[in-house]
Amino acid sequence: MTNKIKTYAVLFLTILSVAVFSCKKDKEETYTYMKEGKIIGMDNRTCICCGGTEIIIDDVANPNGCSYFLAAQFPDGFTINEKETFPITIKMDWAVDSLHCFGNYIAITKIERK
Repeated sequence: MTNKIKTYAVLFLTILSVAVFSCKKDKEETYTYMKEGKIIGMDNRTCICCGGTEIIIDDVANPNGCSYFLAAQFPDGFTINEKETFPITIKMDWAVDSLHCFGNYIAITKIERK
C-alpha cells in the first residue's frame, strides 16, 4: 500500500508541476501613440477661434504659423488638475480639426501623461 501511495504522490506532483510550469502569462501589449507633445497652458480668450488647451506636438508645426494647436476637449478620463504646473508631457493620437477655425484646433482621440 505504501508503494502505491508513493506512486500516486509522484504522479500527482508530476502533473501539478507540468501544469504550473507550462502556463505562461501573455505579454502585455503596449500601445504606441502617434505623437508626443506638451500641454503648455490654457487659452482663456473669448473669441470665435479662441479658447481651449494649448498643445505643442513634437515635430508638427501648426500650418497657420501659430506656435501651438488648440484642443477644445479631451477624451473621457483625462483631466487637468487646477494645481498642475505646465508644461505637461503627453502621448496622444490626434487629427487636425480642419472644419474648426482654419486648422488651429485638433481633435484628440487618445491621450496619456508621459
